[in-house]
Order: sequence, then C-alpha cells, then structure tokens
Amino acid sequence: MRCLILGSALWFLTLPAFAKEVTIHGFVTDIASPTSFAIDDYKVTRESTLPIEVGSKQGEPGTFRAEDIRVGTELEVTGDLDEKSGQLKAKSIKAFLEDAHTIKRTALLEQVPSLTKSGSGWEGEIRADGERIRVLPTTSVMIKPNRSERKSSKENAAEPLSSSDALNLDTFVRYEGTRNADGKIDAALVEFEHEEMEPGEAKLWKKFDPDVKPPDYSNLVPGEFKMHSCVYGFCEQQIVPSKEAQDYIARIGESLIPVHQKELSADDPLKIPFRFFLVKAKSFNAVSYPNGVVVVHLGVFDILQNEAQLAFVMAHEISHAVEKHAWEAAHYHTKEIIALRASGAFIPFAGPMAASGIKSQYARSLENQADRVGLEWMLAAGYDIREAPASWKVLTDKKGDGPINPFWSSHDNKTTRRSYLMAELRNNYSDVDFSKLKIDSEEFHRIAGIVTQLEAKKKPEKPE
Repeated sequence: MRCLILGSALWFLTLPAFAKEVTIHGFVTDIASPTSFAIDDYKVTRESTLPIEVGSKQGEPGTFRAEDIRVGTELEVTGDLDEKSGQLKAKSIKAFLEDAHTIKRTALLEQVPSLTKSGSGWEGEIRADGERIRVLPTTSVMIKPNRSERKSSKENAAEPLSSSDALNLDTFVRYEGTRNADGKIDAALVEFEHEEMEPGEAKLWKKFDPDVKPPDYSNLVPGEFKMHSCVYGFCEQQIVPSKEAQDYIARIGESLIPVHQKELSADDPLKIPFRFFLVKAKSFNAVSYPNGVVVVHLGVFDILQNEAQLAFVMAHEISHAVEKHAWEAAHYHTKEIIALRASGAFIPFAGPMAASGIKSQYARSLENQADRVGLEWMLAAGYDIREAPASWKVLTDKKGDGPINPFWSSHDNKTTRRSYLMAELRNNYSDVDFSKLKIDSEEFHRIAGIVTQLEAKKKPEKPE
C-alpha cells in the first residue's frame, strides 16, 4: 500500500503541462485503492483529502466516503486528463447513488428460486434481473395476488410466502436490498407476483400490430413495414429484400428468446409471438414493441464488428418485451401525469413523451435492466458477453461519445453505457469460462456484405 501511495504521489508531480480539464460520467470498472480507480478507459486518481459530493436524493454531502466506492458505483469526475495515458487527476468527484447501493426493482424470475425454510423465514438465492439476490432469515418474503387472483379470492394484500411451490418462471419479483462488495444483493424485502395478461396490456399489443407487406425477394423489391402508433418516430420502413438477411436476423433473435418463453404453448396468453425485421434504415438502431415485434436497422452492420455484438443489441431489445417495459412505462407515465395535474401543473398532452424530464431516470432504469437481462440471455445462447461493452466501444470510435437518447439523463453517453456493462461483468460474471463462448461467424460478415450491396443497389452475388 505504501508503494501504491508513493506511486500516486509521483504521478501527480509528473502530470504533463498539456493535460486538459474534462468531465466524465460513468461507472467504476476497477479499483486499486480509495484514491485510484478506473472508469472505462480512464484511470482516475484523487488526493486523499478531496471530498466526494453526493449528486442524488439518497444522501447529503459528506455521507458518501471514498471507502464506499466499489465496482458499479456511478461517479462524475472533473479533472485534468492526460489523453495519451488516459490518466485523470480528479479535482471534484460526485457520486450518484440511485439504483446503486440501496436497490428497489421488479423483474421476471430467470430461474425458480432456491429457497429453504430457515426458522420463521426463508434463506437462499434468487436469480432475476441479471442479479444474484440473497434471501436471508431476516428478509421479508411475501407473495402478492395479481389482478385475476384478487378478483377470484377477494384478497388484495400481500401475504408471507408459505411454500416455494407457488413460484414458477411466470412470476415477477419485486425486491429491495443493499449491494455488497461481492456484487450480490442482500434483500430486505422480496415480493412475488404471478405474471398475467391484463386487458390493458392486450390492447397495447394490438395497438402495436404493424401492417407488413413482404419483400419481393426475387426482384429485390423492398417490403413495407408500417406502424400506426408511431411512438418511436419510425412509422414506416422498407424491409430489406434479402431472404438470407431476414432469416439470419430471425435465427439470431430466436436463439436469444429465453427458453421458458419459447416453450409456452401458442395459445398461452403469456406467449410473446416474436417477429424480427431487418429494415432499410442507415442509423445504428434497433426497436422492440410489447407484442414481440423487433425491428433492426441495417445500419448496425456498418458499426458492429461481429455476431456476438449483434446478439447483445437484439437480446437487449427482446428483454424489453419479456420484462413488459412498455406496460410498466405506461403505468408509470399515468401516475406521473396524475400527480402533476393534482399539484396544479398544466399537462395538455399525455402521450408517451410527456413529462419526459421526470421519466428520464425511470426510462434509464429500464435500459439498465434490459442490459443486465440481455447479458443473461446472450450468455445462455452461448455468446461471449464481453462483446456487449465492446459494442459501445466500436460505436464510440465511429460515432463519437455523444448522448444516446434526448429523453434519458443528460449523463448517458456511450462511455457511461460501456462502463455500466463492464461493471456488471466484474460483479456478476467473474466465474464465466469465456473460452467456450462464441464471438463471430462467417455468416455475420456474409450478411453484412449482402446488405451493403443492396444499399449500393447492386444485386448480391451468389456464394460459390
């Protein structure tokens, strides 16, 4: 430790005169000591006397110590950067504690929980939300009736869980707890609720049912994709007229759907009828809808380097549908609008983007969850999850490190997203054998060549 401190001190003395002042925002990805840590490619060093401010509602100045920094802590650092070495001497540090230490989330179970009775309580581990959630004898473990169960039993309140047999993979878990240094979460409260298709959600599915005209593949005539409810700004798109490319996108997508969801019978109301489309849009983007429609822009082939990176993009979108993010956001949005109007605010339009400033942190939490869950499904499909943060790196290299979405927090740029994923890998996947995971395929590059030729309005050559 003495050598480390001495080394840090010497570095301060040798900081180049041409270092420039920058502000970075991201998640801690490695820690050497309370005064030396990494955020993505930045090597941050702070003087031991430099205070850490709290930039969230969960703390006051002075309540967060340097010793509290861990992999996954969200920080904003302003300081002098040596661009050549990536070393950043901090002048100020602000910690953002939302969704970091005290955690409150809801997610679909990934595995049936391994729980055993422990005296009057339960003990074990829950796998959900891309997290490892520890249930302790002190954890309050409840089960809450869903809408249809409340109607049939007349019971509305959550009750203590009496048997783990009541839990299956069609169950959501709401959990509250604290993240420990090992990355796992010690739960104070766990509340289960069986999944169901509510009438409003069924209407939402129908609302986003697109009109589709298939391409004329033999004559290279694009198909037509028209979404009547245009909340994402992509109302009408041309479907890429390559059956090989469409089949490839569908095959990758199908491999990433969680096994339990795929195995549901076609007449099960919880079955999501996933459909995948590759459309002629040059932007780097993919969009999913609550009814399982996933639209991938061919511009992703201009950016991504391999199949594993494509798998991450698609797993992220699939998770939005499986975790019911559109339905959750609709409920959240309605509650916010009601609260604003009750306080006297004038909200003339209550559409998807209303009160976007208030929704930004919530929308960001859904994106974080899609990243976490997407990693789980990417891994289950046999892909190297290290390519998830790498996808943000290649995007940054080609498009710069600007903001991702104007309706998210202004702090969200590509470095932020990459560092978030890197922290997830360190916290939850340190025991993965990466040697057995898939990164690339010849087919990915062949399909990329096909769509490039189509964009150039050339008929793709047939493979020998």
